[in-house]
Amino acid sequence: MEPICCVFVANHNKNKKETRSINVEAKVLKLGTVCRDKATNLEGTLTHWIMDMSKGVSYLFQPKGLDENDQPVKKLYLEMERLNVKDSDFETVEVPFEIIGTVVTNKSSGFVGMAVEFIRHINGCFHVVIQPKGMSAKTKTPIQKNDFDLRDCTGSMIVELTKKALAESRRKTPSPTGDTAEHDLPKSLSSPLIRD
Repeated sequence: MEPICCVFVANHNKNKKETRSINVEAKVLKLGTVCRDKATNLEGTLTHWIMDMSKGVSYLFQPKGLDENDQPVKKLYLEMERLNVKDSDFETVEVPFEIIGTVVTNKSSGFVGMAVEFIRHINGCFHVVIQPKGMSAKTKTPIQKNDFDLRDCTGSMIVELTKKALAESRRKTPSPTGDTAEHDLPKSLSSPLIRD
């Protein structure tokens, strides 16, 4: 099989009243795919993917098994090239990539910053990772980024759903509970996680 990380095709919506957004179609591995990591030879399941500003996609791979504390073995953050997969393991997903690089606000908390990554959860829910400008006055470090359900955010390139469409979307793809983004990944994904 020829390695394909992701293939993008612009998908312009001609009804400008309905949306301001231009989605791209990404050919990615299906979440829930059971596969093997070529480097460790571990078998596991793909539980999330993360798309960065360069349209690069990485996958969270949950190896099968429990550790000495009867907890799941630590997840690995892997590129598609490390995974032993077949053509039927791919799907095409519409991604609102034009949101990346724009200013986004989480409506519930008021958290504001640049959209720097998308996270797709195994149930189909999209989260956006928001990185604020500046440094924390208290810690003198960059303000920590956070991930939020895209449906709970607003911005110039985000199409807000009607109440009915929002309720239906949340029914079909409920948002998992998430925490703040820590370093390169949200805590909800990074603990326990090994970045390889």
